[in-house]
Amino acid sequence: MNFPKTITIEACEQFIAQLRNDPDQQLQLPVDTSAPAFGGLASAIQAANTWVRNSALREVLLRPSASRDVLADINERPHKFAAAMCATSIAMTEKPDKDLRRDVNLRAKHVIEQQGKSSYGQQRGGLCWLAFVDHSSKAFDRNFYIERPGSNAEPRQPDQIKAIIKAMVDKSMGVSGGAKPLSGDALEWVGRIFFELFLNTHEHGSRGVSRTDWLRPGVRILYTQGVNLSQEGSANVTAKQPALHQYLKSAEAHGMQGNKRFVELGIVDSGLGFCGRWQADHREQNLSSGLTVDEEYQIFKKCFRFRQTSTQLDNKGNGLPVVMDRLTKLGGFIRIRSGRLALYRNFMDSPYQSNDECGFYDWLSGNPAEGGITEMAPCAGVSITVLIPLEAKS
Repeated sequence: MNFPKTITIEACEQFIAQLRNDPDQQLQLPVDTSAPAFGGLASAIQAANTWVRNSALREVLLRPSASRDVLADINERPHKFAAAMCATSIAMTEKPDKDLRRDVNLRAKHVIEQQGKSSYGQQRGGLCWLAFVDHSSKAFDRNFYIERPGSNAEPRQPDQIKAIIKAMVDKSMGVSGGAKPLSGDALEWVGRIFFELFLNTHEHGSRGVSRTDWLRPGVRILYTQGVNLSQEGSANVTAKQPALHQYLKSAEAHGMQGNKRFVELGIVDSGLGFCGRWQADHREQNLSSGLTVDEEYQIFKKCFRFRQTSTQLDNKGNGLPVVMDRLTKLGGFIRIRSGRLALYRNFMDSPYQSNDECGFYDWLSGNPAEGGITEMAPCAGVSITVLIPLEAKS
């Protein structure tokens, strides 16, 4: 089974759908991949995680290259990294009997150790990313966790994690250029979004059916990348994404003309997903495994409203409604893929309000999800992609 070379939401969704037919095929990773469009990288990571969850064999094949070190390339591409860290064997196509997993893991160990020494994680062009390999000794990056002997590692405080997202965004935008650095309220709001999403994936995306058991195997990846779109580029990028097309029109209506600059935040885990996590935590309710997709959406909304509060104190996690509140302040956009759901919300057109029902829109139809949802092929974990507009430099 070939992993997509084109890193788009559409190509990755086709791959996830194909996994139903024969998930135990060896996974062949391409040497070259296209630059990801909006949401493409998060979708690619989730596609790799879905292969991991569905394949009993988890065998990865690498194609040779005369111009690239294909083993080094694994550590530079988050979706390849996710697949490789959970593989039971890794081999080149011309030498399928020679297992390279030990070599790959040693290289990955070095990369993860270096990641913890950097304020913005790993970098490739305008992409900055951090990986958490939850089934290994490298699960707790010191930028994000405080490890204490004899006790579980604890997430760091919001201000420390906000400093990381500032460094990541500044690095991403410094490479892509054209936007002012985050500062003031905007920095505070983006930092809060990042903190809440990190805390959510730590608490809900890293554990098995029992919350005391960390997923084995399990990988979480966080990233930022700068997005600069010209008028022509906007049309090309959104040709197959009506929801994003409408968002860019909304941005223009709010005064964002000419070249548009955004930062994309992605957080992807390989856990049980919103519905799976809820079912595992509420086994006493005897929730059926044969839920309709509409029932799955209602559970999703319960998860999103969890810990909804009017105080929104900054010294603890307040849940995902805080993310929606800050995205409203920033005029942002969010896409979420979990289970059979693919949802989005454009906060320019649909701002979050007090006691909001946390409703979303169906990704494919563009209609309110309450009125009917397009059932997608089941995927592993949760993929959250956020797009935040940035002010252009003078």
